[in-house]
Amino acid sequence: MKKIFLLVTVTVFSITLACAQVTWVNYKIDNRISVKLPAQPQDVGNSTTLVKDKDSIIYLTILIDFQKVAQADSATLAPYLPTQDFANGLKTGMLSKMPGSTLGEVKIDKWKGYYAYHVDGENAEKKLKLYTYMVVMGSKMYGLMVIAGSDKSTKGKDDFFDSLALN
Repeated sequence: MKKIFLLVTVTVFSITLACAQVTWVNYKIDNRISVKLPAQPQDVGNSTTLVKDKDSIIYLTILIDFQKVAQADSATLAPYLPTQDFANGLKTGMLSKMPGSTLGEVKIDKWKGYYAYHVDGENAEKKLKLYTYMVVMGSKMYGLMVIAGSDKSTKGKDDFFDSLALN
């Protein structure tokens, strides 16, 4: 009887997880990268798109071309990408655009052979949690960000970050 109950529980849980993203839409950030979002995003300018889900959780995609904004091509960037100084520079740049927010330590990782950066933070005054995942490919940085109320579930964040894919 315990085995049957466990099997039913696992099956229901698996179906729930499998269905959680069925309605999400595939969005091509550009010809290299795509991601799944809870709805079709709206363009908010500066290569940034935004979706707000039914729980008021905000999902952002951000594309920064270092060649255009800093005249830095992939060869120039390459030696800096694995350094904490570069990661901290990303954090400083983010904080300059997010007054009242704090960010933790930027963790450097790899995603499909490319350097990736993950940082969490908050805006205590607005009672928001902030989650950011960035990947640098060549001279472009692809950023995914989730902004959620402190009292909101962030399950969608994992679905969003895990959906990042090469085209």
